[in-house]
Amino acid sequence: MNSEQDRQQGGAQSAFPYVARKSQIRIMKSVFDAITARRHIVFESPTGSGKTASVLSSLVECRGGRKILYLTRTNSQQKQVMKELRKISARMKVFGVAIQGRNNSCLLAEEDTEMKAGTPEELSSYCSYLKERTKSESEGCRYYYGLVNADRVELTDWMKRTMPDSEELVRECTGMRICPYELSKSLLSDADVVTAPYIYFFDPFIRRRLLEWMATPLEKLIVVLDEAHNLPDYLREIESVRFSIRAAGGMRKEAEDYGDPEVSPGTSIRDLSETVESIIKAMAKDFVLDEDGLVPEMEFETSLMEEMSVNSRSFANMIAVLTSQGEFVRDMKLKSGKLPRSYIRSFGDFMRFWIEAEPQHYVKLVNGGENPSLEVYCMDPSIAASPLLDAYASIHMSGTMGNLSDYCRLLNLPEDTMAVSIPSDFPPQNRKVIYVDDVTTRYEVISRDAGMIGSIAERVVDVCRAAMRSTIVFLPSYNVLDSLLSLGIESRLGTPVLVERRDMGQAALMDSVEKFKSNRGSIFLSVIGGRISEGLDFPDETLEMVVIVGIPYPRPTAKQRALVNYYDILYRKGWDYAVRNPAVRRLLQASGRMIRSETDRGIAVVLDKRLANFREIDAEAVKDAPAAVSAFFSMQPARETAEDRVNK
Repeated sequence: MNSEQDRQQGGAQSAFPYVARKSQIRIMKSVFDAITARRHIVFESPTGSGKTASVLSSLVECRGGRKILYLTRTNSQQKQVMKELRKISARMKVFGVAIQGRNNSCLLAEEDTEMKAGTPEELSSYCSYLKERTKSESEGCRYYYGLVNADRVELTDWMKRTMPDSEELVRECTGMRICPYELSKSLLSDADVVTAPYIYFFDPFIRRRLLEWMATPLEKLIVVLDEAHNLPDYLREIESVRFSIRAAGGMRKEAEDYGDPEVSPGTSIRDLSETVESIIKAMAKDFVLDEDGLVPEMEFETSLMEEMSVNSRSFANMIAVLTSQGEFVRDMKLKSGKLPRSYIRSFGDFMRFWIEAEPQHYVKLVNGGENPSLEVYCMDPSIAASPLLDAYASIHMSGTMGNLSDYCRLLNLPEDTMAVSIPSDFPPQNRKVIYVDDVTTRYEVISRDAGMIGSIAERVVDVCRAAMRSTIVFLPSYNVLDSLLSLGIESRLGTPVLVERRDMGQAALMDSVEKFKSNRGSIFLSVIGGRISEGLDFPDETLEMVVIVGIPYPRPTAKQRALVNYYDILYRKGWDYAVRNPAVRRLLQASGRMIRSETDRGIAVVLDKRLANFREIDAEAVKDAPAAVSAFFSMQPARETAEDRVNK
């Protein structure tokens, strides 16, 4: 394709490292048009359609010297970015760097569980302290010492030549005994593309540092957001704060170890920690229903003032004492070679946030469980998203975005934001969704009908045995999963079964996923909305059927009811924004795991008659799900036609 054709197609064909499909050309052209017009763009394109390569190829050509920050949720998504960049660079020179947080790439943190759990700010302070004291391999940080004394020219050349992902970088640096975090950070100013977790942009402290390291102002940055359907929930969480009874115990321990000044006449920090712990426990007992409960206005402050025998004016002085003592604790811990964490300082910051939080955007909650806590929960994701408006442009992409205009409204994106929905090129006959109309996991039905769980178990067994294909069964909760296991479903499925346990670590989960992929015909019992239902690739025949038990509505917690009310007030669409849309996205994400290429095929079986209410999901009601599954797999798969690809 010549340069004039490149320009007409969106200016990315010469960088794109594959033979392009129609949908990929449309993605590239849409991104090209958005960047050249300096507009934000939100687009949806199905799982497996090559969004990463298409977006990067277009940006490499049309960025105009600006830097690209590609944000991901998971390490597997970041690995895909680096994989595509290496292929693009073979056609058009580009340099990319992958960076993870210190708790994932600091070799000292791998040896220290306390460091592993440190916040970005704590780890940054600790790292700076150690670097200042690095005089030899035994003083300060031995891995930073190794980096300082390494051949930087050779390391830089290796980084630019190989463009390793974060896991590859950590592995290589471990062998060389040098710090992977500091190495990647030192090359950010040279990078055309930086890929990082969401937090690198949306945490104000980290964003300031990142822009300094990249040597670029925000207004010259192009931000890409992968799996953007997750962004609103992520932004709500990052803008929310909690304080638990365990943290109150941490306050008490710090008072014992580092001094216990009074925060008000006759009340020391230790006294305050005991009072806070007692109040949180009492509020959890009084207000929590199921998981959480709304805290009545001024309830916490009034209880605290009554217990401490102070008035509201004393609060400002109390917070000042907590802040000052907390800083002292952090300094003392740092000087003794410990992570500079202070629960005293955290409570001061929490109290300030609790008092100042605007009720039109935040709700105050008490959470139950083994470690009850108070929470200031942000209902408005546009607060944390606001820095995107100062960037040169942002690209929001997902395979399951849902209503694009609703997404733009949630993040308060500009009115001229481009919204593009791009259909799949894959043969539609290779993907089918069916549902049965006589089973439901609705809470009211399960609680009233003890036999419903047994009926669900029978349906799952019948459908899986009809296919005998690699299958993931997504359950609505761990409670339902546990109930099915107690009924002996594993022995009844007639094939190897893997289970995502409630307390399963990431390494153990990934090990189970690899066993599932390598053993065709096995079954994986999982929970919808979890780590397996999105973000993992199951190519070819590693996944051919998905069984979804129930409609994955969010749990009806106090937090969820507050969100419904919030969006009802703003847009009269509370149910859609807070309940229905998330359920649609989870359904699409789970069923989208099957189709990753033009040769893949699969069937999704939804065991819940309420799917009939979701017209945006192309599904067929069936009386006999096992027969429908057998009929689907008896047909020959459709193949992609030559017209679906566009030669260069």
